[in-house]
Amino acid sequence: MKTRSIFLKMGIVTLSIGFVFSLFACAMYPSEPAAEVEPLYVFFFIGDGMASAQIHAAEAYLAATAKEDAKTGVATAGKLSMSAFPVLGMQTSFANNRFITGSAAAGTALACGEKTNIGVVAMNPAATRSYTSLAEAAKAKGMKVGIVSSVSLDHATPAVFYAHSARRDNYEKIGEALLESGFDYFAGGGFRVDTYTSDTYLTLDDNERVARIESQAKSSGFSFSNSRLEFNALSEDDGRVIAINPHLDTYKAMPFELNRKTENDLTKDYRDSISLAEFTQKGIDLMKHGKYGFFMMVEGGKIDWACHANDARAAIEETIAFDKAVDVAVQFAKQYPERTLILVTGDHECGGLALGYAGLGYDTDFEKLKRQSLAYDDFGRNVLAAYTSSHMPAPEQIDADMWQIILETYGMDGDRLTAQTQDDLTPYEIGLLEDAFDLTMGGNNANSEQENNLLYGRNEPLTVALTHLLNRKSGLSWTSFSHTAVPVPVFAMGHRSEMFDGYYDNTQVARNLAKIMQVNIGG
Repeated sequence: MKTRSIFLKMGIVTLSIGFVFSLFACAMYPSEPAAEVEPLYVFFFIGDGMASAQIHAAEAYLAATAKEDAKTGVATAGKLSMSAFPVLGMQTSFANNRFITGSAAAGTALACGEKTNIGVVAMNPAATRSYTSLAEAAKAKGMKVGIVSSVSLDHATPAVFYAHSARRDNYEKIGEALLESGFDYFAGGGFRVDTYTSDTYLTLDDNERVARIESQAKSSGFSFSNSRLEFNALSEDDGRVIAINPHLDTYKAMPFELNRKTENDLTKDYRDSISLAEFTQKGIDLMKHGKYGFFMMVEGGKIDWACHANDARAAIEETIAFDKAVDVAVQFAKQYPERTLILVTGDHECGGLALGYAGLGYDTDFEKLKRQSLAYDDFGRNVLAAYTSSHMPAPEQIDADMWQIILETYGMDGDRLTAQTQDDLTPYEIGLLEDAFDLTMGGNNANSEQENNLLYGRNEPLTVALTHLLNRKSGLSWTSFSHTAVPVPVFAMGHRSEMFDGYYDNTQVARNLAKIMQVNIGG
């Protein structure tokens, strides 16, 4: 019995030592922990000009207009899809040579993890050395790559992912880089062929230039779509794809979402337009079966444009449309929660949007923004241009025709056209519009040139005065017609999203992504 007890004790000791050794070995040599497995599907959403103010303004507007019986001036904020992400960080956006950045420099930091100068696309500040972007590194690794934008595909933010240029406005060179990129999916806006200056394009009109781009795209191995019918029919059998929205504005961008939503004779051409969310979904459908997964960058580019014009309603609608694209990725991620990473941020803030206005004190009335039926561009390009051409010589003051236009487009009454008083303008407000009207109609007002620059920037005066007035009545105001340097939120969900918690520089966003994807970027 003693002998047996000794052997039993020895066995227990041996087992104990073995168990401890096994635990030690597991700690030293883990068998492929989840943190070391790169994500299979990576979404990188960039809201151009979007920071906390644009996001929260959209949420407050949605909450204020959600119910018909909502109390006037009372709003509780809801949440956009991006705001519900479990991880939140903040990034600074300064450029190499300027505190307030531009889209090329900020985009380069987000795409390549390196600083550069204003206007430089994915190159070092001196534009002597190219940086490798996340998209290029993903493609080299075998992943499928998609680039989606609501502005032209050769604009600064999409360009930093596939092109390298000393100047962001070298659209012809950037367009050539797009066709040579080898990427799998480009979608949204078109090409700035109107700016091309080489001998190949000099004798061609705009339509002929677009046709030549289509021909070059097909020669480079792309299927090319620029109609709703063609877009709907796209499938994986079409291989690499360039899908252009059926209707483009003057700068080859998709129409503003506010214009697309408005149903009247001015916007009838937009009815077959494709949303940013639809372009995102199509990218998933075309790339999801890639052996090594995909990387897709989606830009909400016209948030920035609306903010440059200080048009709050247009900016809010663009932010909502952008968030709907984010939600498409969120729904996809539910199928592959362990292998999907979604990142949402902006490249910088634009306009210095403030959620509050001195004239209202602590009050807000975001419901009033719903009165606006057109974004600033279509109002100026179509409505105001038509009025101006038919009212020459120019009237000395705003006439009955213009007051009717203002009522129909912005819901503000300066001529007692309605029985209600809630939409009436005060004499002071009418004076602001009269000053802007004088400039719009080719005359002068009592302001100095410096004052007019501060009031209207480089924008059309009456349009800015109208949007400013409606924005203020709603409880929103602006400090600039340009970018600002306020930090920008970063929302993350999915695989290793915790890496984006904290406060850091915009270059760290790309570097963290590269680390997670196990690729090398920069240069």
